[in-house]
Amino acid sequence: MQPIKIKTLLAVVLPWVCSATVGAAEDDAAASPADAAVQTAAEVADAPPSTPPPWWGEASAGVLTTSGNSETRTANGKFTLDYQRADWRNALLLQALLAADDGQTTGERYLLTNKVDYTFFEQNYFFAALDFEKDLFGGIRQRTSQTLGLGRHLLTGPAHRLDVELGAGARQQQEQDSLDKDRDLIGRFGLDYQYRINDNSGVRQTVKVESGEANTFTQSVTELKLYVIGNLFTSIMLTVQNNSSVDPGVKHTDSTTALNFSYAFGNKPG
Repeated sequence: MQPIKIKTLLAVVLPWVCSATVGAAEDDAAASPADAAVQTAAEVADAPPSTPPPWWGEASAGVLTTSGNSETRTANGKFTLDYQRADWRNALLLQALLAADDGQTTGERYLLTNKVDYTFFEQNYFFAALDFEKDLFGGIRQRTSQTLGLGRHLLTGPAHRLDVELGAGARQQQEQDSLDKDRDLIGRFGLDYQYRINDNSGVRQTVKVESGEANTFTQSVTELKLYVIGNLFTSIMLTVQNNSSVDPGVKHTDSTTALNFSYAFGNKPG
């Protein structure tokens, strides 16, 4: 009688166990996508926020054409790219200007500057600057300078920003007509003031002076920015340059007014 009871018990229990196991597996399979979704959402919520790119810049271009009794064409472009990581910052500037009147070139200027600075004691910084300029119709045909110095952030915003720099270095330049070349030691003074009028407009004024035995070079750049939509803006820029020593018959001062359409990109702080 005992074997019959065991067989009967197994016949009753085994189908119930199999049914319960299959049902649990089906429940786990049905719950797995939901659990995975909840887990993924939790991981996304706990993930640290993405760090914005540590660089920003601007690309600008402007063209002016007139026709009639005279035909003139003027084109200019500017590109800036800044990169900042902790206390280090690198600022690159590329600029070009071309002008023609009745088919004859009347202006041709190229500019490249790069400055690296390191901030210490919050508002003070060291800097190293390299400037190259070639102007086929200016007071000086070609100028290259390398300078080191100290700067200070006198104003740090948000509406007003002001940096002042003092430095020294070397300069190589070439006269316009005689093509004579000079090499001398120079002192450098720099000023950069930015005023944020509102969210859609601002003014920037920069001044740079490089003074040596052969020549004192002074440059003033005044720029007004008006944002149109998003990152697009127009700018009016007045550049005035003066050289204390030039060839006979060459003017000491040159000025340029440019109207540009520009695009800002990256993540500029402040």
